[in-house]
Amino acid sequence: MNKPCSRLVVLMVLLLAAGAAQAQQVSDQTLLTFEVLSQEWDKMIGGVLELSDEQAAGFWPLYKEYRADRSGLMQERIDILKMFLSGHETMGGEAARKLLDTLFEIDGKILTVKRQYAPRFDKVLPPAKVVRLYQTENKLEVMMMSELTKDVPLAR
Repeated sequence: MNKPCSRLVVLMVLLLAAGAAQAQQVSDQTLLTFEVLSQEWDKMIGGVLELSDEQAAGFWPLYKEYRADRSGLMQERIDILKMFLSGHETMGGEAARKLLDTLFEIDGKILTVKRQYAPRFDKVLPPAKVVRLYQTENKLEVMMMSELTKDVPLAR
């Protein structure tokens, strides 16, 4: 399992503990779906891209670098979620808005990393495969975040 995905599995355990402390439960199905997505991430990316040996030789080292650059930002996004979980019942409007603004900043940084790597991916893959990579990443991230947030209550 790659490092960013293993961090996400650790997050699920933390969210499970935080949820229990908040009288919230992360379902077994959520945990299972999250684990499967985490463990199979690279296989899903590789399967969708259908890389030749030459493409794979250039792609995988760059992709691992890309994921490493994004992992810290993803962790920051997760930290915001944990902050919300730990204080959502008593959180005032100002604190909630600060978390939202911080989330916007993190999302902007993630977009910057995506933009920085796109031309680098263009050097090792045809443009259609670069688009396919970002589409697949987006779909997987949406599934992951959906699993992580489906048991999170809305702000009061």
